[in-house]
Amino acid sequence: MNGIFTISLDFELHWGVFDKRKREQRISCYNNTLRVVPELLGMFASSGVHVTWATVGSLFVKDKEAWDDIAPSEKPHYTSDDQNPYSYIQQHGFLPEAHVAPDIVKTIENYEGQELGSHTFSHYYCLEKGQTAEQFAADLEAVRRAAGALGVPAPVSLVFPRNQYNEKYLSICKAEGIEVVRANPAKWFWSGVSEEDTSLLRKFFRTGDTYINLGGKSSYPLNILKKDKHLPLQLPASRFLRSHDPKNAVFNAMRLKRILNEMSDAARTKECYHLWWHPEQFGFNSSENLNDLRIILSHYEKLKKRFGMHSLNMREYLSVVE
Repeated sequence: MNGIFTISLDFELHWGVFDKRKREQRISCYNNTLRVVPELLGMFASSGVHVTWATVGSLFVKDKEAWDDIAPSEKPHYTSDDQNPYSYIQQHGFLPEAHVAPDIVKTIENYEGQELGSHTFSHYYCLEKGQTAEQFAADLEAVRRAAGALGVPAPVSLVFPRNQYNEKYLSICKAEGIEVVRANPAKWFWSGVSEEDTSLLRKFFRTGDTYINLGGKSSYPLNILKKDKHLPLQLPASRFLRSHDPKNAVFNAMRLKRILNEMSDAARTKECYHLWWHPEQFGFNSSENLNDLRIILSHYEKLKKRFGMHSLNMREYLSVVE
């Protein structure tokens, strides 16, 4: 089989940024992100790129009343309450423009090659202290209820929020209908750790590897992927697309060149290359970020013509992996 190009997106709105950005920044980000999603869909369709939109399940819900009905009764109990979205809503109220987005979710579902995946119901942190396996299972059950209420298929692909990849929870994923999960890159500085346990050294290498090769090859052969009847297929990520920085043209060029070179290498060697980012990143410096993406998608089209590279979303790997 020829090389494979995959994109997965962590679609979160409020759920992934409320504990990271100030309120005024968040409101601007929510509005801009919702405006840019249709443009992203059009670009993917034009380039024939299949994408998994790993979407927080709460975004499937139509309003606060429905959310109250669908949300799990067994909620996460993080030791750090500042990370808990349920506590935030209780304290600050429910923002329909940020907490739910059923229309845009339905729009994604209607595009060919675009997969609605799961990013858990509440942007659940699977390695944080205080939460339990039972609470995680209840969260995934809520995702299925939310999908049913919206009239879309229950997700079969999952991305762990904040890349808190918890191998102990893979069997729970399988029991809740998840058939494929995104694994972290196979590099020591991407091993699954909580926010609290992420060392400065790991962060330094994660950031530095964006610009220069600090971790070795990022693509991988398809035959390293194996199905297991008891666990979901584990599909490694290759590269995180960092946001455009208007203050640093040199680093912008370096990170983009690195991605294009990695894509070319994957196409030539007939390997898999899995790029990911957050749509919310395009809520800031939208024009510049969209232009970077156009360059990446145009490069994919060239590799498709020259080497026969093709695009699969996460779910579609289930049909090509033994």
